[in-house]
Amino acid sequence: MQEKIRLATPEEIKEIEHNSNLTPMCRVLKLGEMIAVWRMAHEIDPLHPNGASLQRQFKFMWGLENILKGSGVTEYYFNVPADDTTYHKALEEHFGAERLSKQPDYRFRVNL
Repeated sequence: MQEKIRLATPEEIKEIEHNSNLTPMCRVLKLGEMIAVWRMAHEIDPLHPNGASLQRQFKFMWGLENILKGSGVTEYYFNVPADDTTYHKALEEHFGAERLSKQPDYRFRVNL
């Protein structure tokens, strides 16, 4: 009989939590020795500023965050250009964003 994918136990989750960025919006699945994090991710991406000032963009994001919070969302994700270090600094210092990628990476999508 084929082994079934199942939810990981709390003990199994503890083994991977240090490098998996787990949040309340995640489920951890297991098959044999393999473990995968299923992230039910909310994204605001892309945001098209169309020439708006950084201050105005942050005000827009504040409003969007309130909509998300009111809907029960606990976090959201977005991408920014890897070479815009000024924007990175503003996001981290003034917006409370946490950088998850430690190097530039490519993002893929699979259509099911």
